[in-house]
Formats: sequence, C-alpha cells, structure tokens
Amino acid sequence: MNQNFKHIVSLLRKLPGVGPRQAARFVLSLMNKSDTELEELGTAITNLRTNISFCNICFNISDNHICGVCSDKKRDRTKIMVLEKVTDLESIEKTGLYRGLYHILGGAINPIDGVLPENLRLRELDTRISNTTKDLGEVELILATNPNTAGETTAMYVRDMLDKKDNVRITHLARGLASGSHLEYIDEITLKNALEFRK
Repeated sequence: MNQNFKHIVSLLRKLPGVGPRQAARFVLSLMNKSDTELEELGTAITNLRTNISFCNICFNISDNHICGVCSDKKRDRTKIMVLEKVTDLESIEKTGLYRGLYHILGGAINPIDGVLPENLRLRELDTRISNTTKDLGEVELILATNPNTAGETTAMYVRDMLDKKDNVRITHLARGLASGSHLEYIDEITLKNALEFRK
C-alpha cells in the first residue's frame, strides 16, 4: 500500500474514536475532494489554534477568550454545571432548559488511559467556586458527568474536593432506567442510580 496513504491514515487514527477503517475512509473521501476544498481544510487546520480558543472562564469553545454563555448577562450565575467535554455542553444547550453557566473539565478521571485529576480543570473549578460564593453567596454545582465508571469517579472526586466549602449545594443529574428497558439486562451502575435517584 502507498506509504503516504498509510501515513495520513496513521495521523487520523490519533483522533479519538477513529479506527483504522474509518481513517482509511476519511482519506479516500478526501481524495475525491477538489484542490480548493483540500486547501480550505488544510488552512483551517493550520490556523486552528489561532482562530479558535477556549473560554478563560468555563473552557467552552470561544473566538475571543470569553464564550457566548459566559458573556450572556441573562444566565443564572448561581448555577454551574460541570461537564466532561464541550460536546456535552452543546447537548445540554439544545434542550433549551438550562440557563445557568458551565465548567468543562476536559475529560474524566481514568488512570488506565493516563487521565489523572491533575490533567483536568479541577483546580480552576475550585478557584471559580470560591470566587463565585464570595461574590454571590450560595452556588448550585450540578454534576453532569457521564454515567460510566470514569464519569462516576470524577463526580465523586469533585464532591469530595468541594465537600468542605461553604455555600455550595452539589446536585447530580437524575439517572436511571430508560423507558422500555428490562431489569434483567440493566447494568449495576444504572440500577444503582435508578434506586438512588428514585422519585
């Protein structure tokens, strides 16, 4: 096989969730694009860090170091939802139900993958909570990590980290059984959450 093709496939495989077949499909698809489209994509990737940055407050995607959510004065500043990734924020925003602020950790604690607490934006969260409670009084911190082992570990770590702070009420997104599911096929974490957060 062509070495240049293999090289581009190996570069694309470094992206999260991209396997060898998907990377090869991407390369084949790109080969069918016009030179103009390829040049546009190449320029966008080259200028990625210049044109796109993270919000200095919540670490959402931003183009001027403060994102649209943090700069919106109508948002409830006494609510901060803790998320793992920017894509989680997009999902919450699509519901139109949440009008508070966010804090994106940049992942979840997972020692097997080399992600430790110091690799996440936990120190920034701690400082932010301290400043917010000083300015506004009580703050609700909504833990919205994924309902898997890494997400639950991260939520527990955040809870323990902020446990001694005054004026911080920690809540968790409700979790439980999906409609139409069967108890015998439900994993332990889902059943535990269904019992713990029952109405």
